Amino acid sequence: MAQFGVRREACGVKKGQARPSLPSPAIRFALLALTLATGCSTPDPLPFPRLAESRAWTATLATLPPMPEAGYTWRDLARHAIAANPDYAAILVEARAEYFRYKEKTDLRDLRLILNSGIRESDTTDYRYGADLRFDFPNPFVDKHVIRTGEAAQRETEAGAYAQQHRVARVIYELVQEVLSAERALQVLDAREQVLSEWAAHLKARHDAHVATQADVQALDLQRIRLKAAIQQKRLTAQAARRSLLVMTHIPDDALTLDPQTPDWPAVLDTLADEQWLLATARFCSPELAANRAALDKARAMLDTAKARQIPWFLYAQAGYGARDADTSDRAFDDWRLRIAINLPVFAWMSSEKKAAAAAIEAAILRREGIHQRIQDELKGHLADLRETLGILNDYRAALDAIPEPTRETLPDAETFYKLADARLSATEYALATELHLLLIYGRLLDTLGILL
Repeated sequence: MAQFGVRREACGVKKGQARPSLPSPAIRFALLALTLATGCSTPDPLPFPRLAESRAWTATLATLPPMPEAGYTWRDLARHAIAANPDYAAILVEARAEYFRYKEKTDLRDLRLILNSGIRESDTTDYRYGADLRFDFPNPFVDKHVIRTGEAAQRETEAGAYAQQHRVARVIYELVQEVLSAERALQVLDAREQVLSEWAAHLKARHDAHVATQADVQALDLQRIRLKAAIQQKRLTAQAARRSLLVMTHIPDDALTLDPQTPDWPAVLDTLADEQWLLATARFCSPELAANRAALDKARAMLDTAKARQIPWFLYAQAGYGARDADTSDRAFDDWRLRIAINLPVFAWMSSEKKAAAAAIEAAILRREGIHQRIQDELKGHLADLRETLGILNDYRAALDAIPEPTRETLPDAETFYKLADARLSATEYALATELHLLLIYGRLLDTLGILL
């Protein structure tokens, strides 16, 4: 650090002249401190968001939206669950605080007042006192890159909040599909239970007539027990999924009606035909890639900050006043001082800050390549699974529709009718399970594309 000083001495009273009466050193220090305190006070900082305003904003977003006639879609519930959870608003406020943590490094430093006083006793007694005022210069070369770092850090934190929102949306999507699938499966199971009840009554009458054996009755009873267990398990699954929806959305149970919409699969396949466009969309909308881009910008800004520290710049300016009063001296000495310090960055060229920033840039680039590869692999896998599962479901439904539905008019034999009716309903259960698997694959595909919301 180099210092350049300017000094001016004013010899006060010449020999033989009467010395003017001066205030005591304590009074002069008090007047100087009072003047500086009133004239150089620090202005109020920018106001931060108030807690009441943040809560009001969150409460406004969390207001229950009006339910459509067909019921809530999974996107309605996902948006409501995100708005009703204050964690995401807290993360966004924390992202703003992250920016100000870097911005604070570029703020002007408060003026520093240095007061000194002393007594030297030798042949004469001298009273020495003085005051210095120091002002630290901001470094515009460094500060602009520090602000860039803060902006990138804010975007990185915000991207983390968006990633959490997408995870919540995926959970909501899967829960809604499980509830809807379980409700449809329960309707099929209830129809099977009705068929088996009628079959059991018919078989009991045949057993009483000594036409059916006891083994036939017991076999049917065991089949009804298995069906009863399946109904209980499916009902518990639906209740658990619905309860999770209630917890995440804070919507009362009596007000939660779901819209059983089904994707138009031919239109979906047409949209998913261009895989290159899908890959570009996924890379553009992915919250993970958004966080990676912000991390890369942050590392580059840190590297630019380290390079900017290599530029010599003013460190501080210090102005001061000092005086000496001697008991036997006929002269009073006033001393005005001005110092300007310049920072000479000799060792900044060998700083480890540049190496750390360069390593962070390399890590962000490698991580970006890994995310790109993972998105590409997941996208191809989900597309292949979606097309294969949809083909299996369509073939299965076509084969099932090719078999005529049994009726009592076409099948006079009651036992044959019950067997065929139960087998057809059981085949419908498999179709519903395959359809649920297809919808879950579709949700994973939307998640990979980053367009769940």
